[in-house]
Amino acid sequence: MANTYCHNGYCEPTGKESTNTEISDKVIIGGYILFLIALTAIVWYGSSIGIDLDPASLV
Repeated sequence: MANTYCHNGYCEPTGKESTNTEISDKVIIGGYILFLIALTAIVWYGSSIGIDLDPASLV
């Protein structure tokens, strides 16, 4: 508990630990968004050349 700041019963971590967590969360969210963009582009390209994707086949 040496790297925490407490006020009125609420404790918040301080220092580099909190920034590392925030950066890793941003990387995960960014990777997910890029994955969705790539998947959308692949599906749109497939549809434009006549390959229709059946959503039931993805389950």
